[in-house]
Amino acid sequence: DALPVRDRSLVTVAMLAALGRTGELRAHLTGARNVGLSQEELVEVLMQVAVYAGVPVANEALNVAAEVFDVPT
Repeated sequence: DALPVRDRSLVTVAMLAALGRTGELRAHLTGARNVGLSQEELVEVLMQVAVYAGVPVANEALNVAAEVFDVPT
């Protein structure tokens, strides 16, 4: 109860990205937008994943995010 849904969603996106779970990540990115997280906030958390979990996994997550956000890559 101490962590708002918005924050839980952000943490979940980061963990799924770090673990390379792109199928689940796709769904949670959509859900994150529905609880008020902006595209910019989500991209920032994925950039943070690059620093701590590695660039390849973050690049894959950013590609998934681009599909979800309908942004040309």
